Amino acid sequence: MTSTVADRALSDRAKRVGATLEAQTSIPLEGVINLGTGTPDFPTPAHVIEAAKRSLDNGHTQYTAWSGILPLREAIADKLDRDNGLKVDLQKELIVTTGVQEALLVIFLALLDPGDEMLVPSPYYNEYYRDSLVAGGRLVTVPTYERDNFSVDAAQIEERIGPRTKAIILNSPGGATGTVLSLRTLEEIAELAKRRDLVVVSDEIYEKYLYDGYQHHSIAALPGMWERTITVNGFSKHYSMTGWRVGYLTGPAEMVQKMLAFKHSMTICAPAVSQWAALAALTGTMDWWPAVTKDYRERRKLWMEGLDAMGLSYGQSQGAFYLMVNITPTGKTSAEFARALRQEEKVLVGPGSAFGEEGEGYVRVSFNAPVDKLEEGLQRMQRAVTRWRKSPNHEHTKES
Repeated sequence: MTSTVADRALSDRAKRVGATLEAQTSIPLEGVINLGTGTPDFPTPAHVIEAAKRSLDNGHTQYTAWSGILPLREAIADKLDRDNGLKVDLQKELIVTTGVQEALLVIFLALLDPGDEMLVPSPYYNEYYRDSLVAGGRLVTVPTYERDNFSVDAAQIEERIGPRTKAIILNSPGGATGTVLSLRTLEEIAELAKRRDLVVVSDEIYEKYLYDGYQHHSIAALPGMWERTITVNGFSKHYSMTGWRVGYLTGPAEMVQKMLAFKHSMTICAPAVSQWAALAALTGTMDWWPAVTKDYRERRKLWMEGLDAMGLSYGQSQGAFYLMVNITPTGKTSAEFARALRQEEKVLVGPGSAFGEEGEGYVRVSFNAPVDKLEEGLQRMQRAVTRWRKSPNHEHTKES
Protein backbone atom coordinates (compact mmCIF):
# COMPACT_ATOMS: atom_id res chain seq x y z
CA MET A 1 0.00 0.00 0.00
CA THR A 2 1.33 3.44 -0.92
CA SER A 3 1.89 5.66 2.09
CA THR A 4 0.24 9.08 2.27
CA VAL A 5 1.86 12.36 3.19
CA ALA A 6 0.25 12.07 6.63
CA ASP A 7 1.62 8.54 7.10
CA ARG A 8 5.13 9.82 6.46
CA ALA A 9 4.75 13.12 8.30
CA LEU A 10 3.00 12.12 11.52
CA SER A 11 5.16 11.19 14.48
CA ASP A 12 4.82 7.81 16.14
CA ARG A 13 3.50 9.75 19.14
CA ALA A 14 0.67 11.28 17.09
CA LYS A 15 -0.27 7.89 15.69
CA ARG A 16 -0.28 6.25 19.13
CA VAL A 17 -2.27 8.99 20.82
CA GLY A 18 -4.68 9.46 17.92
CA ALA A 19 -5.50 5.76 17.97
CA THR A 20 -6.91 6.11 21.51
CA LEU A 21 -9.81 8.27 20.33
CA GLU A 22 -12.87 6.24 19.44
CA ALA A 23 -14.57 7.06 16.17
CA GLN A 24 -17.60 9.25 16.70
CA THR A 25 -20.74 8.02 14.94
CA SER A 26 -23.04 10.93 14.23
CA ILE A 27 -26.75 10.47 14.82
CA PRO A 28 -29.54 13.05 14.78
CA LEU A 29 -29.52 14.97 18.05
CA GLU A 30 -33.29 15.29 18.12
CA GLY A 31 -34.72 12.96 20.72
CA VAL A 32 -31.32 11.79 22.02
CA ILE A 33 -30.90 11.56 25.80
CA ASN A 34 -27.33 11.71 27.09
CA LEU A 35 -26.99 9.56 30.21
CA GLY A 36 -23.21 9.33 30.08
CA THR A 37 -21.88 12.89 30.01
CA GLY A 38 -19.36 14.24 32.50
CA THR A 39 -20.67 17.80 32.13
CA PRO A 40 -22.84 19.05 35.02
CA ASP A 41 -26.19 20.28 33.70
CA PHE A 42 -26.83 23.04 36.25
CA PRO A 43 -25.84 26.58 35.24
CA THR A 44 -22.68 28.33 36.31
CA PRO A 45 -23.67 30.39 39.41
CA ALA A 46 -24.90 33.86 38.47
CA HIS A 47 -22.38 35.72 40.63
CA VAL A 48 -19.54 33.95 38.80
CA ILE A 49 -20.85 35.12 35.44
CA GLU A 50 -21.27 38.67 36.76
CA ALA A 51 -17.66 38.64 38.00
CA ALA A 52 -16.49 37.62 34.53
CA LYS A 53 -18.41 40.52 32.98
CA ARG A 54 -16.87 42.96 35.46
CA SER A 55 -13.39 41.65 34.70
CA LEU A 56 -13.89 42.40 31.02
CA ASP A 57 -15.20 45.87 31.82
CA ASN A 58 -12.12 46.37 34.00
CA GLY A 59 -9.82 45.48 31.10
CA HIS A 60 -8.59 42.09 32.30
CA THR A 61 -7.93 40.81 28.80
CA GLN A 62 -4.13 40.42 28.76
CA TYR A 63 -1.72 37.72 29.85
CA THR A 64 -1.52 37.12 33.58
CA ALA A 65 1.33 35.72 35.61
CA TRP A 66 2.12 32.22 34.35
CA SER A 67 1.06 30.68 37.65
CA GLY A 68 -2.17 32.71 37.81
CA ILE A 69 -3.42 35.99 39.24
CA LEU A 70 -2.38 36.55 42.83
CA PRO A 71 -5.92 36.95 44.29
CA LEU A 72 -6.96 33.59 42.83
CA ARG A 73 -3.86 31.83 44.11
CA GLU A 74 -4.53 33.33 47.55
CA ALA A 75 -8.11 32.07 47.47
CA ILE A 76 -7.01 28.59 46.34
CA ALA A 77 -4.38 28.47 49.10
CA ASP A 78 -7.07 29.39 51.65
CA LYS A 79 -9.35 26.68 50.26
CA LEU A 80 -6.60 24.04 50.40
CA ASP A 81 -5.85 24.97 54.01
CA ARG A 82 -9.51 25.01 55.05
CA ASP A 83 -10.83 21.98 53.16
CA ASN A 84 -7.81 19.75 52.65
CA GLY A 85 -5.38 20.49 55.46
CA LEU A 86 -2.64 21.63 53.05
CA LYS A 87 -0.36 24.58 53.81
CA VAL A 88 0.73 25.93 50.44
CA ASP A 89 3.36 28.47 49.48
CA LEU A 90 1.32 30.23 46.81
CA GLN A 91 4.46 31.70 45.21
CA LYS A 92 6.27 28.41 44.62
CA GLU A 93 3.88 25.52 45.17
CA LEU A 94 0.76 26.40 43.20
CA ILE A 95 -0.01 26.79 39.49
CA VAL A 96 -3.36 27.81 38.03
CA THR A 97 -3.86 25.80 34.84
CA THR A 98 -6.12 25.90 31.82
CA GLY A 99 -8.36 23.22 33.25
CA VAL A 100 -7.44 20.02 35.07
CA GLN A 101 -6.74 18.45 31.68
CA GLU A 102 -3.72 20.71 31.21
CA ALA A 103 -2.60 20.14 34.80
CA LEU A 104 -2.52 16.38 34.22
CA LEU A 105 -0.49 16.60 31.03
CA VAL A 106 1.95 19.02 32.67
CA ILE A 107 2.44 16.54 35.52
CA PHE A 108 2.93 13.54 33.23
CA LEU A 109 5.48 15.42 31.12
CA ALA A 110 7.35 16.55 34.21
CA LEU A 111 7.44 13.14 35.91
CA LEU A 112 7.80 10.54 33.18
CA ASP A 113 10.81 9.78 31.04
CA PRO A 114 10.32 7.39 28.09
CA GLY A 115 9.76 3.93 29.52
CA ASP A 116 8.78 5.10 33.01
CA GLU A 117 5.61 3.62 34.47
CA MET A 118 2.71 5.07 36.43
CA LEU A 119 0.26 2.83 38.28
CA VAL A 120 -3.49 3.50 38.19
CA PRO A 121 -6.49 1.67 39.67
CA SER A 122 -8.72 0.56 36.81
CA PRO A 123 -11.35 1.40 35.54
CA TYR A 124 -9.89 4.91 35.32
CA TYR A 125 -10.36 8.29 33.64
CA ASN A 126 -9.10 7.60 30.14
CA GLU A 127 -7.18 10.85 29.71
CA TYR A 128 -4.50 9.38 31.98
CA TYR A 129 -3.72 6.85 29.26
CA ARG A 130 -3.38 9.46 26.53
CA ASP A 131 -1.19 11.64 28.72
CA SER A 132 1.11 8.73 29.48
CA LEU A 133 1.50 8.10 25.73
CA VAL A 134 2.29 11.75 25.05
CA ALA A 135 4.96 11.67 27.76
CA GLY A 136 6.40 8.43 26.41
CA GLY A 137 5.59 6.57 29.60
CA ARG A 138 3.45 3.52 30.29
CA LEU A 139 0.27 3.35 32.33
CA VAL A 140 0.11 0.11 34.34
CA THR A 141 -3.37 -0.79 35.54
CA VAL A 142 -4.25 -2.18 38.95
CA PRO A 143 -7.51 -4.13 38.52
CA THR A 144 -10.43 -3.32 40.81
CA TYR A 145 -13.73 -5.15 41.05
CA GLU A 146 -17.41 -4.47 41.40
CA ARG A 147 -17.60 -6.70 44.48
CA ASP A 148 -15.25 -4.22 46.22
CA ASN A 149 -17.03 -1.15 44.82
CA PHE A 150 -13.97 -0.75 42.63
CA SER A 151 -11.79 0.26 45.56
CA VAL A 152 -8.07 -0.54 45.58
CA ASP A 153 -5.64 -1.30 48.37
CA ALA A 154 -1.91 -0.95 48.83
CA ALA A 155 -1.23 -4.68 48.42
CA GLN A 156 -2.84 -4.68 44.97
CA ILE A 157 -0.71 -1.70 43.98
CA GLU A 158 2.52 -3.14 45.34
CA GLU A 159 2.10 -6.33 43.30
CA ARG A 160 2.51 -4.27 40.13
CA ILE A 161 5.47 -2.10 41.09
CA GLY A 162 8.35 -2.64 38.70
CA PRO A 163 11.87 -1.24 38.25
CA ARG A 164 10.53 1.67 36.12
CA THR A 165 7.57 2.55 38.34
CA LYS A 166 7.70 6.27 39.09
CA ALA A 167 4.29 7.18 40.47
CA ILE A 168 0.75 6.19 41.45
CA ILE A 169 -2.24 8.16 40.25
CA LEU A 170 -5.34 8.21 42.45
CA ASN A 171 -8.74 9.66 41.58
CA SER A 172 -11.07 9.88 44.56
CA PRO A 173 -13.99 10.29 44.21
CA GLY A 174 -13.48 8.35 40.99
CA GLY A 175 -14.35 9.81 37.62
CA ALA A 176 -15.10 6.37 36.21
CA THR A 177 -16.60 4.48 39.14
CA GLY A 178 -17.66 7.00 41.80
CA THR A 179 -15.44 5.20 44.33
CA VAL A 180 -14.29 7.14 47.41
CA LEU A 181 -11.06 5.83 48.91
CA SER A 182 -11.26 5.49 52.69
CA LEU A 183 -8.79 7.18 55.02
CA ARG A 184 -7.37 3.78 55.97
CA THR A 185 -6.80 2.89 52.31
CA LEU A 186 -5.06 6.21 51.70
CA GLU A 187 -2.88 5.72 54.79
CA GLU A 188 -1.80 2.30 53.53
CA ILE A 189 -1.03 3.67 50.07
CA ALA A 190 0.90 6.54 51.67
CA GLU A 191 3.06 4.12 53.64
CA LEU A 192 3.71 2.14 50.45
CA ALA A 193 4.65 5.29 48.53
CA LYS A 194 7.14 6.29 51.22
CA ARG A 195 8.61 2.81 51.54
CA ARG A 196 9.04 2.36 47.78
CA ASP A 197 9.92 6.01 47.09
CA LEU A 198 7.02 6.71 44.73
CA VAL A 199 5.24 9.94 43.83
CA VAL A 200 1.44 10.15 44.17
CA VAL A 201 -0.70 12.20 41.78
CA SER A 202 -4.03 12.86 43.50
CA ASP A 203 -6.87 13.95 41.19
CA GLU A 204 -9.54 15.43 43.48
CA ILE A 205 -11.81 17.19 40.98
CA TYR A 206 -14.96 15.48 42.34
CA GLU A 207 -14.27 16.08 46.04
CA LYS A 208 -17.53 17.95 46.70
CA TYR A 209 -19.81 15.20 45.34
CA LEU A 210 -20.26 12.75 48.24
CA TYR A 211 -23.12 10.47 49.31
CA ASP A 212 -24.24 8.36 52.27
CA GLY A 213 -21.84 9.97 54.72
CA TYR A 214 -18.65 9.23 52.78
CA GLN A 215 -15.82 11.70 53.33
CA HIS A 216 -13.06 12.96 51.09
CA HIS A 217 -9.45 12.96 52.34
CA SER A 218 -6.39 14.45 50.65
CA ILE A 219 -3.46 12.05 50.74
CA ALA A 220 -1.01 14.98 50.61
CA ALA A 221 -2.12 15.94 54.15
CA LEU A 222 -0.94 12.63 55.62
CA PRO A 223 2.43 12.54 57.46
CA GLY A 224 5.39 12.56 55.11
CA MET A 225 3.28 12.83 51.96
CA TRP A 226 3.44 16.52 51.02
CA GLU A 227 6.94 16.19 49.57
CA ARG A 228 5.88 13.33 47.27
CA THR A 229 2.32 14.29 46.26
CA ILE A 230 0.97 16.46 43.45
CA THR A 231 -2.67 17.38 44.07
CA VAL A 232 -4.94 18.37 41.18
CA ASN A 233 -8.30 20.12 41.37
CA GLY A 234 -10.41 22.65 39.49
CA PHE A 235 -13.70 24.43 38.95
CA SER A 236 -15.38 22.44 36.19
CA LYS A 237 -17.45 20.01 38.25
CA HIS A 238 -18.20 21.82 41.53
CA TYR A 239 -19.16 25.12 39.90
CA SER A 240 -20.34 23.81 36.51
CA MET A 241 -17.54 25.71 34.77
CA THR A 242 -16.36 23.12 32.25
CA GLY A 243 -16.09 25.65 29.44
CA TRP A 244 -14.26 28.25 31.52
CA ARG A 245 -11.13 26.06 31.68
CA VAL A 246 -9.62 26.72 35.10
CA GLY A 247 -7.84 24.15 37.25
CA TYR A 248 -4.79 24.04 39.46
CA LEU A 249 -2.03 21.83 40.74
CA THR A 250 -0.10 22.03 43.98
CA GLY A 251 2.81 20.19 45.53
CA PRO A 252 6.39 20.60 46.71
CA ALA A 253 8.23 23.57 45.22
CA GLU A 254 11.05 21.39 43.84
CA MET A 255 8.56 19.68 41.52
CA VAL A 256 6.02 22.43 40.88
CA GLN A 257 8.61 24.99 39.77
CA LYS A 258 9.88 22.57 37.13
CA MET A 259 6.32 22.14 35.85
CA LEU A 260 5.83 25.85 35.23
CA ALA A 261 7.81 25.78 31.97
CA PHE A 262 5.57 23.04 30.54
CA LYS A 263 2.47 25.00 31.50
CA HIS A 264 3.84 28.14 29.84
CA SER A 265 4.66 26.24 26.65
CA MET A 266 1.07 25.06 26.37
CA THR A 267 -1.03 28.14 27.16
CA ILE A 268 1.18 30.75 28.91
CA CYS A 269 -1.62 31.32 31.42
CA ALA A 270 -5.21 30.33 32.08
CA PRO A 271 -7.70 32.76 30.46
CA ALA A 272 -7.71 35.99 32.46
CA VAL A 273 -11.50 36.36 32.44
CA SER A 274 -11.90 32.78 33.65
CA GLN A 275 -9.45 33.33 36.50
CA TRP A 276 -11.46 36.27 37.80
CA ALA A 277 -14.62 34.17 37.50
CA ALA A 278 -12.94 31.35 39.44
CA LEU A 279 -12.00 33.81 42.17
CA ALA A 280 -15.68 34.76 42.51
CA ALA A 281 -16.60 31.07 42.64
CA LEU A 282 -14.24 30.42 45.56
CA THR A 283 -15.05 33.55 47.53
CA GLY A 284 -18.75 34.06 46.73
CA THR A 285 -21.95 32.65 48.14
CA MET A 286 -22.63 28.92 48.22
CA ASP A 287 -26.35 29.22 48.92
CA TRP A 288 -27.08 27.54 45.57
CA TRP A 289 -25.11 24.36 46.36
CA PRO A 290 -27.55 22.52 48.72
CA ALA A 291 -30.20 22.43 45.98
CA VAL A 292 -27.67 20.94 43.56
CA THR A 293 -26.59 18.20 45.95
CA LYS A 294 -30.22 17.38 46.76
CA ASP A 295 -30.94 17.05 43.05
CA TYR A 296 -27.94 14.76 42.49
CA ARG A 297 -28.92 12.54 45.40
CA GLU A 298 -32.38 12.16 43.85
CA ARG A 299 -30.90 11.31 40.46
CA ARG A 300 -28.55 8.76 42.03
CA LYS A 301 -31.52 7.11 43.75
CA LEU A 302 -33.46 7.01 40.47
CA TRP A 303 -30.52 5.37 38.72
CA MET A 304 -30.12 2.67 41.34
CA GLU A 305 -33.85 1.94 41.44
CA GLY A 306 -33.97 1.79 37.66
CA LEU A 307 -30.99 -0.55 37.40
CA ASP A 308 -32.40 -2.78 40.14
CA ALA A 309 -35.62 -3.04 38.12
CA MET A 310 -33.56 -4.06 35.06
CA GLY A 311 -31.71 -6.70 37.06
CA LEU A 312 -28.33 -5.07 36.34
CA SER A 313 -25.73 -4.85 39.12
CA TYR A 314 -23.38 -1.92 39.63
CA GLY A 315 -20.67 -0.55 41.87
CA GLN A 316 -22.13 1.54 44.69
CA SER A 317 -21.44 5.16 43.77
CA GLN A 318 -20.04 6.85 46.88
CA GLY A 319 -19.06 10.12 45.23
CA ALA A 320 -18.76 11.98 41.91
CA PHE A 321 -21.79 11.45 39.64
CA TYR A 322 -21.20 8.11 37.93
CA LEU A 323 -22.11 4.44 38.16
CA MET A 324 -20.35 1.52 36.48
CA VAL A 325 -23.14 -0.79 35.36
CA ASN A 326 -22.58 -4.48 34.69
CA ILE A 327 -24.22 -5.22 31.33
CA THR A 328 -22.99 -8.79 30.79
CA PRO A 329 -26.50 -10.26 31.30
CA THR A 330 -27.37 -8.77 27.89
CA GLY A 331 -24.68 -10.82 26.14
CA LYS A 332 -23.13 -7.68 24.66
CA THR A 333 -19.69 -6.19 25.04
CA SER A 334 -19.56 -2.69 26.46
CA ALA A 335 -19.00 -1.16 23.01
CA GLU A 336 -21.83 -3.22 21.50
CA PHE A 337 -24.18 -2.21 24.30
CA ALA A 338 -23.40 1.49 23.98
CA ARG A 339 -23.69 1.43 20.20
CA ALA A 340 -26.96 -0.52 20.16
CA LEU A 341 -28.51 1.67 22.87
CA ARG A 342 -27.58 4.75 20.89
CA GLN A 343 -28.89 3.42 17.59
CA GLU A 344 -32.03 1.65 18.80
CA GLU A 345 -33.17 3.85 21.70
CA LYS A 346 -31.30 7.15 21.22
CA VAL A 347 -29.67 6.95 24.64
CA LEU A 348 -25.98 7.73 25.14
CA VAL A 349 -23.83 5.93 27.74
CA GLY A 350 -20.08 5.42 27.94
CA PRO A 351 -18.64 1.99 27.04
CA GLY A 352 -16.65 0.68 29.99
CA SER A 353 -13.81 -0.40 27.72
CA ALA A 354 -13.01 3.30 27.24
CA PHE A 355 -11.95 3.37 30.91
CA GLY A 356 -9.40 0.57 30.74
CA GLU A 357 -9.51 -3.16 30.10
CA GLU A 358 -11.11 -3.71 33.49
CA GLY A 359 -14.09 -1.68 32.31
CA GLU A 360 -15.08 -4.29 29.74
CA GLY A 361 -18.49 -5.72 30.53
CA TYR A 362 -19.65 -2.38 31.98
CA VAL A 363 -20.99 0.96 30.84
CA ARG A 364 -20.47 4.22 32.68
CA VAL A 365 -23.59 6.26 33.30
CA SER A 366 -23.90 9.67 34.91
CA PHE A 367 -26.35 11.73 36.95
CA ASN A 368 -26.01 14.76 34.66
CA ALA A 369 -29.51 14.78 33.24
CA PRO A 370 -32.67 16.45 34.58
CA VAL A 371 -35.05 14.10 36.36
CA ASP A 372 -37.59 14.04 33.51
CA LYS A 373 -34.91 13.18 30.96
CA LEU A 374 -33.39 10.62 33.31
CA GLU A 375 -36.72 8.91 33.84
CA GLU A 376 -37.38 8.76 30.09
CA GLY A 377 -33.83 7.52 29.44
CA LEU A 378 -34.19 4.77 32.04
CA GLN A 379 -37.46 3.63 30.44
CA ARG A 380 -35.75 3.41 27.06
CA MET A 381 -32.77 1.58 28.54
CA GLN A 382 -35.01 -0.90 30.37
CA ARG A 383 -36.87 -1.57 27.14
CA ALA A 384 -33.59 -2.37 25.38
CA VAL A 385 -32.22 -4.51 28.21
CA THR A 386 -35.42 -6.54 28.35
CA ARG A 387 -35.26 -7.08 24.60
CA TRP A 388 -31.59 -8.06 24.59
CA ARG A 389 -31.92 -10.43 27.55
CA LYS A 390 -34.26 -12.51 25.42
CA SER A 391 -31.57 -12.89 22.77
CA PRO A 392 -29.83 -16.31 22.75
CA ASN A 393 -26.40 -14.67 22.49
CA HIS A 394 -25.00 -14.52 26.03
CA GLU A 395 -21.36 -15.25 25.31
CA HIS A 396 -19.82 -12.46 27.38
CA THR A 397 -19.40 -12.86 31.14
CA LYS A 398 -17.83 -10.68 33.81
CA GLU A 399 -16.68 -11.40 37.33
CA SER A 400 -18.63 -9.21 39.74
